[in-house]
Amino acid sequence: MRFELTDLRVFLAIAQAKSLTAGASDVHLTAPSASYRLKNLEQAVGVPLFRRTQKGMALTAAGETMLRHARIIMGNVERLQHEMRRHTDGTEGHIRVHANSSTMNNLPAALSRFLAAYPNVNVELEEHLSQDTAHAVLEQRADIGLVAGEIDLLGLESIRYGEDELMFAVPPRHPLGLREGVTLTDALQYELVSIGAKSSNFLFLKDMAARAGMEPRVRVHAPNFPAVIRCVQEGAGISLVPRTVAAPAIAQGLVEGVVLHEPWARREHRIVAQRLGDLPGYARAFIRFVTGEDQAPSVRHP
Repeated sequence: MRFELTDLRVFLAIAQAKSLTAGASDVHLTAPSASYRLKNLEQAVGVPLFRRTQKGMALTAAGETMLRHARIIMGNVERLQHEMRRHTDGTEGHIRVHANSSTMNNLPAALSRFLAAYPNVNVELEEHLSQDTAHAVLEQRADIGLVAGEIDLLGLESIRYGEDELMFAVPPRHPLGLREGVTLTDALQYELVSIGAKSSNFLFLKDMAARAGMEPRVRVHAPNFPAVIRCVQEGAGISLVPRTVAAPAIAQGLVEGVVLHEPWARREHRIVAQRLGDLPGYARAFIRFVTGEDQAPSVRHP
């Protein structure tokens, strides 16, 4: 079975986009070139990897197997590139971290302290839904995951390091502000302000709404949480946010906070990894900074 890494990159792009044309564009190839690469891979493995449907390219059972292994292979290739780069540019380590929006919101202080203490270590941070993060760690596409809520940890080792509470931020004197708490169904009667359409915060809200048989009515997708709070303050809509995001504006009377009566609203924060003890020393140090076990700003990597 012989094929090139480029064939795998093309395959992954098509699988992600569910479209040959869009996948080709994502890897900067023409559609005919991408089609050639895909055919080369299918000939090498001996079975079709996609079937064409009215909605685009759908993976076959063999394609699903290929997807799982291709992610691991390309993740290892990427890690090898980063590891080899340290021999030429002075970088001693590289950590791939996946996190959801809530855990990312609380990360900057710890991350900045870590980067200052470990100047030769780079951190590659990506936002994903918590369950997707667990899969990425399991498949070695991420070294460390920061997850929230009740998810399947897939046998990964984990450390609990905090919690958050999802609530609705509403404009002053909003009808929901007069209530002690609301259900998601109650809140979705109103127009929303949300962080980006591809953010884990919005994707989570969309999933919870779908389970309730509803569709969020979003007036605007703001670029970050401060922009979301400002839009809510000005009366553009209400927003589902972590309490830590809304707390400063609530304290100043700029917005009001409404408790969300849903079992998933209060969530534990956990760090996950395949084997915590097998992580490089600098990655274990990153975990200590995130959990607050290492608060000393004067620490320097030897």
